[in-house]
Amino acid sequence: MKTKYFLTACVLLFLAMAILPGSVSAMSISVGIPEKYSEIKAGEKVYFETEVKWPENAGRKDLRIEYSVKNKASGEVAYLKVLKAIETQASFMDAISIPESVPPGTYKISAKFSDYGSLSEEVAASFRVSKNTNSIQNYLIAIIGILGVIAVFVVTELFVLTKRKNI
Repeated sequence: MKTKYFLTACVLLFLAMAILPGSVSAMSISVGIPEKYSEIKAGEKVYFETEVKWPENAGRKDLRIEYSVKNKASGEVAYLKVLKAIETQASFMDAISIPESVPPGTYKISAKFSDYGSLSEEVAASFRVSKNTNSIQNYLIAIIGILGVIAVFVVTELFVLTKRKNI
């Protein structure tokens, strides 16, 4: 009787050891934003690097990657969907355009990875959007201001010269 229980326990232990390591994936996924793009202006693109390490993957596998940029209230402001072929590892750069209407603040880019099977992983990184200062608009305002000052000076001088002639 003890032998029967012992054999049953050994068989169950063997099956657990055979099944469990295969179900745990050594897949490692990360999304990172280079320092140069950790703060961008609204209307620009945010560039990010995606790195996938999948040592137990045998052969090429297609991964669907959905990138979503969300604000603090989890409202989506930008979206990108790509299909990448992965073997054991891959590293690639992608970019998403941030609309000009986006207010300044901290945003999160999340990447959801899935295959045509049961794989589903999600990672995220954050970046800041700063106030969009349009340099052309600033130059135009400066030029208009300078022309206004010159116009006031010219009108004043003409007025003074006309007064002197009349005297």
